[in-house]
Amino acid sequence: MDPEILENYIHAGKIASAVREESKPLIKVGAQLVDIAEKIEAMIREKGAEPAFPVNISLNDIAAHYTPTKNDATTIKADDIVKVDIGVHIDGFVGDTAYTICFNEHFDNLVKASQAALEEAIKFCTPGMHLHELSAAIETTIKSFGFKPIENLTGHGLEQFDLHAEPQIPNIKFSSHYELREDQVIAIEPFATTGAGKIKESEQVMIFRLLEPKPLRNFDARKIISFAEQFNGLPFAERWIENTGLSQFKTRIALRELRERGVIYDYPVLREVEKGLISQFEHTVIIKDQPIVTTL
Repeated sequence: MDPEILENYIHAGKIASAVREESKPLIKVGAQLVDIAEKIEAMIREKGAEPAFPVNISLNDIAAHYTPTKNDATTIKADDIVKVDIGVHIDGFVGDTAYTICFNEHFDNLVKASQAALEEAIKFCTPGMHLHELSAAIETTIKSFGFKPIENLTGHGLEQFDLHAEPQIPNIKFSSHYELREDQVIAIEPFATTGAGKIKESEQVMIFRLLEPKPLRNFDARKIISFAEQFNGLPFAERWIENTGLSQFKTRIALRELRERGVIYDYPVLREVEKGLISQFEHTVIIKDQPIVTTL
């Protein structure tokens, strides 16, 4: 790996780690999700980096892709299981990390299940290791706590300005001859649930990614395209668009047109199919004989 690229990955990971730890006191009963998200994103920028994606704050049966809107009144309740997924990039090189906090000790083992699975999976992040062994370790660990891994959510490779590069990293046992290669960068994110072990897309969409700019007559749609180009293909939030002065009403009309024209890709909020509670932990790892966990 080029030394400058390695330095950027490590720098992004260190910032992501610092923000993760500094954000934990924000997760408290009564806190409003939009306030938390904006404070975390501000922390990233204050440390000289940029968010690699809008901060995800997912409660209870929501697994991913929930980032609050500007007028989101959602607050944290005493029995909520709160998952915070943070991405940081330096010139497109990403540090991706996540954690879970709950306030009810009844759910402590659910939180421990995904955390322990992550720790176990990192042991397999060496060159030549078969990917299916890493995934099997995740499933075995989560099941040892009495829960299920989410089978249709995966970890993923990371490349410059690409959050979902190869390989996909299932959280369940599977058959594959794929071997991890030295200097690959991967994000491992085990999800444990009390439910069926599957997620489905909901109708809520708060996060988008620019696919291909196209000429459009709608002024607001053109404004969003211009806004989105600054992210070089990384995701952005509806909440961020509203900072440009567009109303939520106009923003949503324009986003609908952009989706229909194939200009943007959307990320629906993902929920457990049986409304099972979910925990999540995540680290970014560079494959080496001694793996480098950039977000540790």
